[in-house]
Order: sequence, then C-alpha cells, then structure tokens
Amino acid sequence: MIEREKIKSLIKSHFQMIRRLEKMLDGMKVIEKKPICEATKIIEAVNGIFEADCRERNRRKRVVYARHCACHFLRHYTRMTLEEIAESVGNCDHSTVVNSIKVFHNLNDTDQEYHLKVQEVENILESSKL
Repeated sequence: MIEREKIKSLIKSHFQMIRRLEKMLDGMKVIEKKPICEATKIIEAVNGIFEADCRERNRRKRVVYARHCACHFLRHYTRMTLEEIAESVGNCDHSTVVNSIKVFHNLNDTDQEYHLKVQEVENILESSKL
C-alpha cells in the first residue's frame, strides 16, 4: 500500500514538472536560422579576398586559410550547426570545423597579413548587413 502511494506521488510530481516545462517552452522565443543564401555570400566574400576556393579539398596555404576564415564567419554570422558548416566548406566532420575556428583565432592574433584579410572580409559582410 505504501509503495502504491509513493508511485502515485511520483507520477503526480512528474506531471507537474511536465506542465511547468510546457509553460516555459510556450514563453520561449524561436530563433530562426538565416537562409543558406547568406552562407554562400559569406563563402563568396572569403573566396574573393583570399583568392581561393575554400571548398577545394587540398592543403594549399591560401585554401586552408580561406577555409578557416569561412568556418569562423559561418559560425559567427549564421546559426548553422557544425555539421552544416562542414558540408558548406567541404570538410567532412564537425570536429574539423571546431579545429578550424581555433586555428582561425590563433592566426588572426599572430599573423598580420591574415588579420588584414579577415578585416576586409568582415567589412564586406558588415556592409552587406548579414
């Protein structure tokens, strides 16, 4: 008899928690993803400044640098997941995107020429109001 009452009270508390969660979800704002066309604008801006196609699958310096930059700006300006960014820039794994973003920050802090190109890309993206 005691176990039955415990089970009923547990069920009742779970239903109360579910009702509270439903009320919280009703009050939350939905964040919409930016369209994919904006992602292509970002990639085109990066490719134009770095004079390389970041979707190429090779290890040339300018292609790799463009890919790092594209990963950063796609993550910054869009609500794309890491997997979606990986598909957009031609990488095959989300962990590669995470590493690209880390390398981007390192290069941006240490390499002056890279930093200037990143600023050019940023100016283009801000002027197009992404």
